[in-house]
Formats: sequence, C-alpha cells, structure tokens
Amino acid sequence: MTIQVTRRVALAGAGALAVPAIWRNAAAQTPATVTMWTFLDPAKPGGRETALKQMIESFEAKNPNVKIRVEPQVWTTLAEKFVLGHNTRNAPDIGWVNAENLGLILNTDAAADLKPLVVDTWSAQRRDDLAVPAALQAVTVGGKVLAMPLMAITWTLMYRRDLLAQTGLTPDSLKTWDGVLEAAKRMTKDTNGDGQPDIWGLGLGLASERFSATPAVLATIGGQNGIFTDDCKARIATPEAERALTWQADLITKHRVTPREAVAMTSDDAIDQFAAGRYGTMIIANSRFEQIQRTAAGWNKDDLAQVGIPGWNAQKGGPAVITGWFAVAWRNSPRLRQAAAFIDHMTNADAMALWQSPGGQVPMLKSLAANPRMAEPANAPLRLVANEFSTNGFMMPGRCNWSRTLADFNLATQQLVLGQRSAADALKIAERTTQERQ
Repeated sequence: MTIQVTRRVALAGAGALAVPAIWRNAAAQTPATVTMWTFLDPAKPGGRETALKQMIESFEAKNPNVKIRVEPQVWTTLAEKFVLGHNTRNAPDIGWVNAENLGLILNTDAAADLKPLVVDTWSAQRRDDLAVPAALQAVTVGGKVLAMPLMAITWTLMYRRDLLAQTGLTPDSLKTWDGVLEAAKRMTKDTNGDGQPDIWGLGLGLASERFSATPAVLATIGGQNGIFTDDCKARIATPEAERALTWQADLITKHRVTPREAVAMTSDDAIDQFAAGRYGTMIIANSRFEQIQRTAAGWNKDDLAQVGIPGWNAQKGGPAVITGWFAVAWRNSPRLRQAAAFIDHMTNADAMALWQSPGGQVPMLKSLAANPRMAEPANAPLRLVANEFSTNGFMMPGRCNWSRTLADFNLATQQLVLGQRSAADALKIAERTTQERQ
C-alpha cells in the first residue's frame, strides 16, 4: 500500500540499514553520550515509550561506545526550545519536532543535513519501501534533508460506541459536522438531576497553551483546501473560516453540548476528561488511541472508536491533515555522526515495526502495511487511519509555521464565546498574527 496524498505526503523506504562504516570506525575509538529531547519517556509505560526503549537498547547493544540519554520535554515546546538551544549553542544532539513546528526548523540553520549522513546510504529497496514519500520531501530544502520522519499522525473524531448506540444513531451519522452536532446533542446528559450535564456531547480544549486541532481548524482546511498558499500566505479571514468558527462557538453558547470551561482547558486536559468518561466525542490525534484505552475510567475501553474527520456534506470527507514527529540533528553537535546513526536506527525497518507494534502507529513502510498482521482486528484503528491518509491526506507546506495558528483559532473562539469580538473580526486578528510569524 502506498499512501497517496495531495500536497500531501507519502513515506517510502525499507530494510534495516547497517550503521555506516564511517561511523563504525569513529565509534570504536570515541565513547559518546548522545542527548535527545523528545516528549516520550522510555522509563514510563506506554506503547511508544516501550518502542523507543527497545530501540535504544538495540542500538546501544550494537554500539557499546555510545549511550543515548533521553531528556523528556513538554511536547508543545520542543521545536522552539531546540532553536533557542541552537542560538545559545546549547542544543541537544537530537531534537524531535512535530509537523506543525517544522517551519521553526526549516527556516533556520539549526538542523544538520541528513542527506549525506543518512539518506545517501540507503539501498534502493529502502527508498522504494517508504509509504508516505512526501513527508521526506516536506523536510528537503535546497537539496538538504533537514529532518527524518519518525511517525505519521492525523486527527480523527473519537467517540464512545456505547453512548452513540444509546442515541439511536450510527457511525455514518458522524460523517458530517451537522451529524456530529446531532449526536452531541443526544449524548449530552444530566444523569443525577442537578441541572448540569455529567456527560457532554463534544469535548474541546480551547486554551492558548498546550493546544491541538479543533473542529474549526479542520473544517476550514477542508472547506477551502488549506489555510496557507504555497508561499505561506495565511488564508484565515475567509467565509469558510467564519462558518467553521461560528459552528464551534455555538457548541458552547447555543447548543450547550460543550462546557463553557472549555475556553480555558488545554488539549491534554480535555483528552483526560474524555478518558474519564465526561465527553462522548472529541477530535484527538490518532496516536492517543492506545493511551485513552489504557486510561479509560468508568467505561469499557473497547467502546472507544474513531472515524475520519467530518465534512460539511457526506460526499466529501474532511481532511486527514498529516502531522507527526520528525527527528532533527543539531548541526553544531560534537557528536553529529553518532546522532545521525541513531536517527537512522529509529527509522529503519526494525524500528518502524516497533513504532507500529507496540507503538500503535500507522505503518510507515509499504512492507509493514502489507503484513498479514495488519488485517487483525486489533489493528483496525491503524487501518482506518491509513485509509484516511490514502483518500483524504493533506499536508501543510513544510516551511509554513502553523503550530500557533491552532492557538489563534482557539483565541478567536474564546473571543466569540465571551462576546468580545465578532467572528469576522476575531479571524482578521488570527490571520494577521499567523502571517507575522511566517
């Protein structure tokens, strides 16, 4: 299976790659500790954490003169801290950056060119095995490969099967935003009679820190095929965005299917509330599926399900905006070759199999996607996301800095909910703020 995407992505590559000879010779002589900033902590439980731990163990076993030291960071600040570290000559050897923040890396000189260190050593088989080649293309600037794709992620609409069944609706009802609203209305319940819902139909995290994508962002992207031009000019103060923002604010002010405190809630807080049984549906990154099942409280984890992002009509699905995580090597690292060798190790065939299981990530190699294990019921969530990538995949221009744009939409929603601005005025500010960051 090759994931085809418009402006969209495709990863490609296969086969475990031996550590380059130039690095083997250096490793035999120079002990080194490679520092890596990531949001994962391999000492803690979790699918991706376990996968990373196993990668580190296998790399250190093959390279006894190298140690990998992980310094976990807050996921929303990784790219910014990496660039600041570069500017003060105190960056880690390896940093992780998500797609929303690639612009921070690609528009600076902080990242080393991984083309001669990694990509040029690949076999033809590995190149051909990449399932999403555009993710690599997105980080190639002027012939230099400034980051390596680790995992591809998108947002899905997660919901509880048990609550949806109680509404009398089916998953097909969730194909449109109006269908989601109807489901949310029926899911919202005051079970103890105190006049306040105990279960809300749709969860949102609208804070301006630790934020993620919300319906307003995704509906805008789907309605007008993006929020940037190819040269990173913002397109946010538009009729499509105004429609989407108004729909989102109405969840709180008009339909009362989302609690008002959502305006101050972070994305992580809202996800925790979803896992705790307080919400019936929510837009969440598919990479959180395993975590939510593991932390589900007061409801059966097997009732967790997901569908693709809705559209305004059932004939056109919403965008599977491809985000995910990339590894960057610091160009001034005194351990650059060791860092590049470990980045290569995290993206070879063996590592990609670990990111898939136990990591719970969509296969990044065609050979893994074709494995019979993908047909097993337990891998149904991954198959759904892989299909969304194939049919509705969409990738932002790599050099556009759009992470804080998600916060700009949140702030616009806050202003509309609190009656501070009209949707049109709030979006004009959001567009201007986003453009100033480019």
